[in-house]
Amino acid sequence: MALGTSSQERIRPVTGTHVVRVQHEGIVTADAERSKDFYCRVLGFQVLPRPALSAGGYWLGTPGIFPQIHIIQSELVPPGPGAPISPRARHTCFEVADYDAMKATLEREGIKYIENTQPGGRIQMLCNDPDGNTLEFQPTTV
Repeated sequence: MALGTSSQERIRPVTGTHVVRVQHEGIVTADAERSKDFYCRVLGFQVLPRPALSAGGYWLGTPGIFPQIHIIQSELVPPGPGAPISPRARHTCFEVADYDAMKATLEREGIKYIENTQPGGRIQMLCNDPDGNTLEFQPTTV
């Protein structure tokens, strides 16, 4: 026990150690319907309940499982369809239960992707959504 604290006092976490999980990723889009179709068709997400917010969009995911994707119709400019597919830029990574099935889905949908092997041997596959946001897929670790 640290000096000056009683057993009844809660120890305050160091910055960042209180984070439990990523709850959602907000993705700006120029076309919410197109993005909803992409994420539901390619990733198998469902449309989830969403409050009546001032900006249009959708909350997508699997009920009771996080993270969710929040599609936000906005005047902000997304990267754009011509953006490079790159792990060095802002991106969202998903662990997938069946890496080969995810790869087959991208191929079936005609979605351009790249694959890399990271130092240590872990593989990653990256593609862009219709607005140029980079998505990464890795085999699940659990």
